[in-house]
Amino acid sequence: MPSGRRRAQPEPVFFLDRGLGRYAVADAIRSRGLEVVRMFEVYPGGADQRIADDVWIARASEENWIALTKDDAIRREHPAALTASRLRVFALNNANLTGDQMAERYLRHLNRIVQRSKAPGPYVYVVSAAGLELRWHPQRHE
Repeated sequence: MPSGRRRAQPEPVFFLDRGLGRYAVADAIRSRGLEVVRMFEVYPGGADQRIADDVWIARASEENWIALTKDDAIRREHPAALTASRLRVFALNNANLTGDQMAERYLRHLNRIVQRSKAPGPYVYVVSAAGLELRWHPQRHE
């Protein structure tokens, strides 16, 4: 007889692209009790600065991480890698924000990011001051 309980979804793990810096965004998300993996932890010894985007896109997809980046161009520059993946990407729409501003932007929309990330990827949402907007999906033509 079913218990009526829902299976708990695993807690999301966020992968932070090198452009988000090492501390402000990671610390802010961790302060909400969520797990963060920073690029330099996955690719140590300076490899994080040299790793091709297509490589980390594939790895983050394999690990089922949610990618955070300030590189909104990822959707235009890497559509094949994204299409071949299951990656869920949330990209800032302003690459000129400070670390604290990036952290604040992600925290402001963190609940919506977690909710949207429950849908399978691949896709790219842009995170603006006003909210989230789906900007890339493999079945959507730009």
